Amino acid sequence: MSYSAAEIERFTYCPLSWSLAQRGQDGVGEATAQGERAHAAIGTRISIWRSLLDEHYSALRIALYLALAAASAATLALEVVFLDANGPSHWILLAMSLTWLLVSLGFLLRAIWKEDEAKQVVAESGLVQGELAYSDLDRPAETLRAPRYDLSGRPDYIVRRGEAYIPVEVKTGRTPDKPHDSHLMQLGVYCILVEEKYGKRPTHGVLQYAQCSFEVPFTEAFRDKVLQTTLKMRLAEMTGNVHRIHNSPGKCRGCSRRDACTERLA
Repeated sequence: MSYSAAEIERFTYCPLSWSLAQRGQDGVGEATAQGERAHAAIGTRISIWRSLLDEHYSALRIALYLALAAASAATLALEVVFLDANGPSHWILLAMSLTWLLVSLGFLLRAIWKEDEAKQVVAESGLVQGELAYSDLDRPAETLRAPRYDLSGRPDYIVRRGEAYIPVEVKTGRTPDKPHDSHLMQLGVYCILVEEKYGKRPTHGVLQYAQCSFEVPFTEAFRDKVLQTTLKMRLAEMTGNVHRIHNSPGKCRGCSRRDACTERLA
């Protein structure tokens, strides 16, 4: 049985809510709708970010090709000079080389401009700085899998910094003083999935709330806690012994499946 990151988040929040979802009880409520709208808004900003980065790399490639063409023309002009110093061919080649070089410079400036625009969008939107490597917010992305752990999921987005890949999970609603355990478990799954996909263990993951973001180190202890949670889920499925594990009326009020729950506190 494979578990998704969303299922592990739900189980950590409340096993009974997770069990209701397993039985086909969909989450309802204004909070769910607000979360979907907030994610869609962030997806729009990521789409702009992606578009600007595409333009940046496209302009950079064109600048490189033109610079190579200019260098080739200049080299050929020098060869022609040695063969026929009095002929007009080398002047034509030099003019072509200079033209291509100037156009190349124009594309290079465009690439720099688009990169600056992309950085501005990231800064203004509160997104995590880095090169966008993956996003499930602006368009459907592949489901990442870790078969040896029976885990799957789709992070909201992944950024690359140098050789490091960092998963980011966006959470809407009220910003907590510290990350919720359920959100941490979901992020932990994404760290495992990123390690499986890219072959390199992420140093940390990021929980992005409305007011601030938390960088969470991905340690061995964190990985073990995620895997221990999956064992608890398997045991719950085998025994059918699933109950509310908290005494917080606020949690029940925030639960999208409270109307179907027989153990709710509020």
